[in-house]
Amino acid sequence: MKLLAVSALVCAVVVLTNAAAYRDLFKRQSGEWTTIGDRQYLYVDIQQTWHKAEQNCAQLGGKLASVHSQKDNQELGLLITRMTGGKPIVWLGGTDQHQEGNWVWSDGSVFNYKNWCWREPNNDWNQDCLQMNYGSDQCWDDDQCNEYRSSICSKPK
Repeated sequence: MKLLAVSALVCAVVVLTNAAAYRDLFKRQSGEWTTIGDRQYLYVDIQQTWHKAEQNCAQLGGKLASVHSQKDNQELGLLITRMTGGKPIVWLGGTDQHQEGNWVWSDGSVFNYKNWCWREPNNDWNQDCLQMNYGSDQCWDDDQCNEYRSSICSKPK
């Protein structure tokens, strides 16, 4: 009987610990979606690999963000600054992992705008994922997809 009581107590502690972790995770990504043009964007303050960030966006009903104009790029930069008070590097939905040098957006939209930093993308050490806010120019850079970054999700309005 004591073993059963101890087992139940251990299970309760595990459940409560996991519930607290999920509550904290939800708090960090449950901010309001911000409308920019015909899309909605959400800054996700969770450090994840590019692929995990893409999966997380899908669970929230979107994809990693694509950027199609200088205005969209500036607005996303302002959104990140409002949410963080700074300019952290974040994942966007750009990748060339399927064909080197052929950059595409994970949401399937046309890759018709670019804000690459000077001499980027360079594929240094097999870099296949797009990060925003890189360097002093706050431009785009390719990086290894297994790096941990916060991210921007996007979905239709």
